[in-house]
Amino acid sequence: MRITILFLVVLLCVPAAFSQPGADIAAMIDKGELDAAAARIEAVLKTRPNDLKTLSQKVRLLVIKKQFAETEALANRIIARDPKNKIALNARGVAKRDGRKDFAGALADFDKALAIDAEYPQASFNRAITLYSGKLGKKSEALDAFSSAIEINPENATARAMRGRLFNEFGRYKLALLDLNKALALNKGLPIYADRAYAQLLLYVAGDRSVWQNAANDAETALRADPSNATALAIRSLVKFSRSDKTGSAADAQKAFEIDPNNYLTRMALGYVKRLNKDLAGAFDEFEAAYKIVPNSTWVVDDFFEAARQAKDTYPKAAAAYRELSARKITRQRERVELLKLAVADDPWDHGTYDKLEKAWSNLLEMIEKANDRNTWTPDGKLVTKEVPEYDVERKASRNYWYDLHAKSPKNVCVGYFKYGFLDTDANGAYGENYKKSDSFKLNYLKGELANYDGKNGAECAARVALYISGLHNLTYSPSVYDAALAKQFAERSKQIKADLKDDPNTVDGAGSTAEEALNNIAYWKAQDDSWKKDLERMKQSGTSSDGGSVSGRRSGIDPAKERAAIAAYERVHPQIERLAEQIISAAGKVQSGGSMSFLYRGTRQRITNLQRQMVDIYYKFIEVHGPNLPDSLLNHLRSDVSRVGNLRNDYTTGEAYVANGACSNGWSGYGC
Repeated sequence: MRITILFLVVLLCVPAAFSQPGADIAAMIDKGELDAAAARIEAVLKTRPNDLKTLSQKVRLLVIKKQFAETEALANRIIARDPKNKIALNARGVAKRDGRKDFAGALADFDKALAIDAEYPQASFNRAITLYSGKLGKKSEALDAFSSAIEINPENATARAMRGRLFNEFGRYKLALLDLNKALALNKGLPIYADRAYAQLLLYVAGDRSVWQNAANDAETALRADPSNATALAIRSLVKFSRSDKTGSAADAQKAFEIDPNNYLTRMALGYVKRLNKDLAGAFDEFEAAYKIVPNSTWVVDDFFEAARQAKDTYPKAAAAYRELSARKITRQRERVELLKLAVADDPWDHGTYDKLEKAWSNLLEMIEKANDRNTWTPDGKLVTKEVPEYDVERKASRNYWYDLHAKSPKNVCVGYFKYGFLDTDANGAYGENYKKSDSFKLNYLKGELANYDGKNGAECAARVALYISGLHNLTYSPSVYDAALAKQFAERSKQIKADLKDDPNTVDGAGSTAEEALNNIAYWKAQDDSWKKDLERMKQSGTSSDGGSVSGRRSGIDPAKERAAIAAYERVHPQIERLAEQIISAAGKVQSGGSMSFLYRGTRQRITNLQRQMVDIYYKFIEVHGPNLPDSLLNHLRSDVSRVGNLRNDYTTGEAYVANGACSNGWSGYGC
């Protein structure tokens, strides 16, 4: 009896097993056992030719084998019997897309499959691929589709790779790098190393120095797999250029150009090489070609603009482009200024908003200045400034804005702080020695503005005002305001108002970038001042202006007391000049170390300018008071220190920092001579 029952159970189980043939076939296909799956399918269909589950797995197998005509025919049969068969709909969509390039028809099938099962991973992924490769709708729709596919299956390496590529196209390079890293972690064999190198290159261009070697490594990996990858060749060309391999860079760029002349990185690399070879017209043509391919790339626009500026005097095409680009940049910058004015009105206590407006207006003035060649240098190093009405109007508007805002909000410490920068200008916004206010005047102004601080609104502005006051009291070369005790008091006040105050590290002022730095500077210069006071006393007692009893180059007819005072002041100022000179030279070295990418060091170039301006101010104030009484040898030494870095040119557009040919004239003035 048991044998009979067991036999019946076996007989009952056999059709049960064959009634569910799809599961085991699906497992075979998922494992990649395609031949075994095909044999199993044929075995089932011999006895059950209309079994839908087996036919569904067969249509999967056909599409995997890229037998698209057979796939579509079978899928049509299945869908006719079962309109909600998501497997057949997905397979037919792939057959339409990859077989007949019917992207719209394919998308419709994937949408139907997802209407049946919103989390069907194959249809979700195929829908995203179809949107991307068929260029259907907006790129943002493809991006959303890949995100949906990844949400359904986070381990889909290809979906992450494709989304990474799209992020690159959208300029979201950090997000691209995250996806590409994850995709390669899931599948190192994916051909996306050039994509990752590209994301790293653009992050490097944006200022992230840490990714440059990784970009170089990924470009090499991509080229080992595919020596004809134009993007990888162009990136390797840029890497070689940054490492001063001009020949290698040119060779890679030329090869990349022959493979894909529409790759903008190739044209950028060729532009750099030609510019280095002094072929300014050729460089302009290359950067223009890159600009036409990617007109919205800030990197490309900046280099195209610079190429136009450099070639405009000898190449009419470049001159026309320079005028057009300048006009566009100026228009956009004016719009930015107006938007920031609205932002200031909306939040009248936010230091950051004021700061953005001030910088935006300064940038606008600089753009107008350069577009009209307002400042030029003669061969002997003299600055020539021509009249530019547009510049004068904008300068006056800037000055009037801050004065009018201060009149409307006299108790707003932020407005008072930003008006401070215009105290030394006349009603037209023009700056000059005749308009300069005394240090005492500035101190009184700032102290009045600090008194307006109510303990709540504008804390950052108030802390910066206190720091500024501290800096003025620490001007050892200005006896009318120098007071180490008050300098310390206001630095402490700044710290009390906002202990975590931090300036842009590329900005330098007399007090330091933070309250702590200011306190350290105050202590240092107080010690220096005490030391020189002792030396001066010793000079007075010895009756000479130096320990040796004489000074080389001593002028005749000079009051010995005034000479000694000048020497004492020199001994205080000279270390400051030297310290600033060292910082300027160090910053210039950093810019030059950037090689071909030195144009990225915008912050460092601004720091050079700020340091030069500070040094010049110290120098002139000292000369105004003590110059006539200082021995020639010391005067010449101080002048040579200032000229050494004053003669350092700071090209804002290319980032080049270098010592110009020739020396500053005896009538040296300003910085960058």
